[in-house]
Amino acid sequence: MKKLIALILTLISNPVYSGNNIIFADTKGSSNYLQTHVWDGNFIAPNGEKFHLGNYYKSQNTEINLKTNILYKINSNLLIFPVNFDNGYKSNLLEVKPIYSMGFLISKELENLKFIFGFNNAFKIGGSIKEKPCYDKFDREFHCGTGQPWIDYKHGKKIHSFYDDELILRLNYSF
Repeated sequence: MKKLIALILTLISNPVYSGNNIIFADTKGSSNYLQTHVWDGNFIAPNGEKFHLGNYYKSQNTEINLKTNILYKINSNLLIFPVNFDNGYKSNLLEVKPIYSMGFLISKELENLKFIFGFNNAFKIGGSIKEKPCYDKFDREFHCGTGQPWIDYKHGKKIHSFYDDELILRLNYSF
């Protein structure tokens, strides 16, 4: 069922809807989780032993990702509202809540210069990320994705969302 939904969403043409001043453009959907990196669970311990713990990161829910840009034309300006939805991720060790995000950009053309400025993912609902540790035979916590002691991982490189706030400034000049 989820593959059928992903196929239908992927085949939607561009633009999806076009009114007088409003266009839904670059609409995409998939059955892939895209909000964060997911650990594969493979690492080599300091003693050289290889671990394959990917089963702890296997998805336990339906993965859906939808994206579109709502374009609104006002005179020579174009307002762009990027809208995203990701259904989140749930496994034994990683839980990411569903996220809805929206941005705001303005595009203006002046003769040979095109100017785009705005924020992507400026408004977000959800998307919290929670990871859990694994335990070794001495009941010590460690990270199953990296093999690091949990205390080192928690204060080090935490997993991040690809839907972080993004400031966009783009200038294109045509000769």
